[in-house]
Amino acid sequence: MIRRKSIPVLDAVLVIVLVLFALMILYPMTGQARQHSKATVCMVNSRLMTRAWLAYAGDNDDKLIGSSAYNTTGYQTQYYPTQAPTTTRLMWNFVGRPHDENGNARNDVLEDEIRGFQVGGLWSYIENPKVYHCPEDQRFLGPPINSYIMQQGWGEKGGYRTYSLGAVLNGYMSAETGRNTGEYLVTVYKTSEIINPAQKIVFIEETDSYGYNGNTWNMFLNYRSTWGDPFAVLHHDKSTLSFADGHTELHGWLEESTFKMATYNVKEYMIPADEPQDYDWFKRAYIPTKIPPELQI
Repeated sequence: MIRRKSIPVLDAVLVIVLVLFALMILYPMTGQARQHSKATVCMVNSRLMTRAWLAYAGDNDDKLIGSSAYNTTGYQTQYYPTQAPTTTRLMWNFVGRPHDENGNARNDVLEDEIRGFQVGGLWSYIENPKVYHCPEDQRFLGPPINSYIMQQGWGEKGGYRTYSLGAVLNGYMSAETGRNTGEYLVTVYKTSEIINPAQKIVFIEETDSYGYNGNTWNMFLNYRSTWGDPFAVLHHDKSTLSFADGHTELHGWLEESTFKMATYNVKEYMIPADEPQDYDWFKRAYIPTKIPPELQI
């Protein structure tokens, strides 16, 4: 009979230790790979949204789709032009407000928000709800972070759509609404009005605590150091941003106050005087046209 040599106990322990050590190294790498994969999907989705945004303008005499998400029909009456309104017109927004099968505003299940996508002006270019969503955005799996909002009729579900448009890109501005931010001074209505499109932001990652990302994304332009709506930082220290020439990038942030604003979803956040870099960069990238002297840049 052939005798098999047994593995010494110390050798067996050494093998186990080595395996565990390898797993300790590989497991974080697997997690990092998953994060990288999600960031890649997010960038692809944002790029597709931006191409649809550009295609709509190309099919409509250079006119921009509306950037609001207010009405369940996808349409909205707009005072035009915002700088000095002389008339009103019906504007088609890129998405509509979440609603039930009968068109009543509701955001209780994912299908409600998808119906909002389907009445929007970009749906015919995309027709896939997953494109509106970053896989790192998990709000839709639970109720709104802001429980007070649920009581005000915003719905029982957190938001699914991640990507928002700023008010300066054909956003809804009435004779009163939106004028307190200064955005009305630099609102544009055509892609040809955008100066240096490769440097001008189109889609922003937003994870509004209200649930779905309502209306437009806003920023205070007439105050030196106040953001407005918070944006999301979903990819470690970076956010996915798309630009008016069609490209998308993961933009890294530098300052602690930026992460605080994003992490805690703080609206109208005032930055510390010694942390202006992120804010100043974003403000210049957000304003799509010539900066008037009324705005403090």
